[in-house]
Amino acid sequence: MLESKRLEDYLRLTSHYGDFSLLPKSSSNVRVSNIKKLSGGVTNNTYSFLLTFTDEGSEQSFDLILKGYTENVGLWFTIYRPDEDVRQYVREFQALKTLARIGFPVPQVYLCECDSFFLGYPFIIMRKEKVIQESVNKLDCFASTLAHLHNLKVEELEIKSLRFPRDGYAFAKMRQMCLKQFLNETRHYRGVKKDFNYAIHWLESNVVDNNCPKYCLIHSEYHPGHTLMTNDNKLKVIDWEMVEIGDPAFDVGYAYHMIKLMNNEKNPNSGERDAEHFVSEYEKISRSDVHRRLEFYKVVGLLGVAIVVSSWISKPLDAYRCFGRKAFERALAYPFLQSHSLAKKWLNEDFLVSYLQYCQDFIETTLKR
Repeated sequence: MLESKRLEDYLRLTSHYGDFSLLPKSSSNVRVSNIKKLSGGVTNNTYSFLLTFTDEGSEQSFDLILKGYTENVGLWFTIYRPDEDVRQYVREFQALKTLARIGFPVPQVYLCECDSFFLGYPFIIMRKEKVIQESVNKLDCFASTLAHLHNLKVEELEIKSLRFPRDGYAFAKMRQMCLKQFLNETRHYRGVKKDFNYAIHWLESNVVDNNCPKYCLIHSEYHPGHTLMTNDNKLKVIDWEMVEIGDPAFDVGYAYHMIKLMNNEKNPNSGERDAEHFVSEYEKISRSDVHRRLEFYKVVGLLGVAIVVSSWISKPLDAYRCFGRKAFERALAYPFLQSHSLAKKWLNEDFLVSYLQYCQDFIETTLKR
């Protein structure tokens, strides 16, 4: 849990760091309050808090977000990216700083602390956005924002922690090999692993057909849950810890599945229609030719999430630690009830289980046809 006293002490200390500080040197009466945990997961925990202080007789206050990270970096990540800074907090901070500077819609980020000494983990601090719930044109805006990102001249961004893949096939090969290695390093139920192996073999057979003509900056986890509609009706993109230089088709394929699964509960059949609409709108606006590589990256994006989800479901305590009691109950029941049609509805009320089932159905109907 984030402790207000430790954070206050840190902010007072860094008030002497000039441009790397949230506080003016002359600030006093520094206080951190209203700490709330917003989310937590395997790689990071996110908190909101209120910072107040006095500067030259005037009281100032800021609503802020602190995102704390674990130091865990997958072995496969260090193997396949030996020339990059693989620390997620550094990558996210540098990307946010750069994108904000050129006017791309991201939260304003203030500082990045790499030393775990102060709070027990590395962290970044950014502004908390004022958010509205919905917008009529959110899906169109979602597509156009991604197209805008991919149309940026990545060579001119100069994000120090990122590197270009060595050739047009390197990104596709790296993604396929990472999935294969991660699958072999994690535990899965036999039937699920068989489906994953089939899909990875399909990727191996098709990787030579997926040369990327032009790499760009990609988010790598682009989906509606990683965007905010602010009260000035702007869509802002958050959670950039997986940012990289890669194939734009990956972002499109990844988002495609998430849109299908995050459909309107009042209209459950809207998912596929919305996903196709997203792809259509993206292709209208973007200068990237992703169509011929999209099926490949639909599989890559789907497996990347499903293998992680499956590893949690095969270890119910991990599901509980990350997602709570509901996920724990369904993870326990999954191996016994997944083949029972009446039980599937209950199982699929949990997003993790429904995503895994969706992945298996996709492999069966799309790759094995």
